[in-house]
Amino acid sequence: MNEAQLLNTVLERQAPAVARCLSPLGRRAAFPQGIPFQASQAQDTEINACIGQLTDGAGDPLPLPGLQQATEQLDPKMAFLYSPQDGHESLRRAWAARQRRLSGTSVVDTALPMVVHGLTHGCSILANLFADPNTDVVVATPMWGNYRLIFELFTGARIKSYPFFREGRFNVAGLSETLQSVAGKAVIIFNFPHNPTGYTPQQEEIEAIVDTVVGHHGPAIALIDDAYHGLIYEPNLMRRSLFWELAERADPDKLCPMRLDGVTKELVFFGGRVGFISHPLMGEVQAALHAKLKCIARGTTNVPAGPSQALVLKALELPDLEDQIEQRTAVLKERYQRLKSELADLRSSKVRAWPFNSGAFALLEVDAAINAEQLRQNLIVEHSVGTVRIDGINALRLAYCSVATAAIPPLIRAIGDAVETFC
Repeated sequence: MNEAQLLNTVLERQAPAVARCLSPLGRRAAFPQGIPFQASQAQDTEINACIGQLTDGAGDPLPLPGLQQATEQLDPKMAFLYSPQDGHESLRRAWAARQRRLSGTSVVDTALPMVVHGLTHGCSILANLFADPNTDVVVATPMWGNYRLIFELFTGARIKSYPFFREGRFNVAGLSETLQSVAGKAVIIFNFPHNPTGYTPQQEEIEAIVDTVVGHHGPAIALIDDAYHGLIYEPNLMRRSLFWELAERADPDKLCPMRLDGVTKELVFFGGRVGFISHPLMGEVQAALHAKLKCIARGTTNVPAGPSQALVLKALELPDLEDQIEQRTAVLKERYQRLKSELADLRSSKVRAWPFNSGAFALLEVDAAINAEQLRQNLIVEHSVGTVRIDGINALRLAYCSVATAAIPPLIRAIGDAVETFC
């Protein structure tokens, strides 16, 4: 029995839903016992001739002086030498501790998160591991466009979608109806706060979502995309991740929640490309799944970047980190509130704002008589305003996260003026 078959046996015995959701690639995947594996076994040797990186012979890096000066506050080993395949353990532990603090009262154990090159890379790893042409990917529309690339284009999976809203609330009935149409395995995607609508379900909606997902016959992977986690501006919204709600109730025979989060929005580090994959599997089954995750990562982008990890660890060690995050969130909340106010005063029957209460976006549905793409082009040429047209619906997305509060009134006036030119 080869290494991959051994890992599959562990998963089949202890996490049946995960085992049954594996793609053909996922079943073949096993972290190779090549250079990284052998180097980890030799890490305590006095003379280590394993890794192809320049050191002083004692394990310390020999960076260019100019680069070292630019990063002099960072741990040089962490910044300049190869990272472990799953990321530096100190960072993984620090991120897990922050996740735990933000989880509220959850008593669910979770494995140390795995570091990836941002959430797109993490999503791609999970797609490769679990999705294939026999997989239904259940996701609300409109959706983040990368889901189609990652799942449809690269794995051949079938996307089964349902409208995000029903009567101004999250469409739990649509989720349930779509899950009932799934005959085999599924990947169920949730993204709250949502891109592109900027909506987070309220507590009773969350409870209905959890009831629906845990009641599904399985096998299924619930992929919780927490890219915008924490960007909450209303008091009646749940601040902790849906991941914890599902992990507390998931039957391992039918369902495994997998969480994607990272520093892009949570730590306002868009260029850092540091993300994390987390899950609630522990012990022997955790080791088996981790080996497969590392295998997929090694075969795509290899190890995560060291300098970004070092910077993130520095940030996580700041005693006032959460206060700093709150200050940035307050900036977004001010923009959100101003946009809400301006949209309420927009006197046009040709544009309608969809519900939004969190995150970074608002979605404006355009009257069917007006082509949203033509409106977008008009805004650029005639008003010097940039927006994004959303595929599949006649709507424009406003990323108010990138717009100063003072610029929001002229933004909305420009949209109103542009719409009038088409009437």
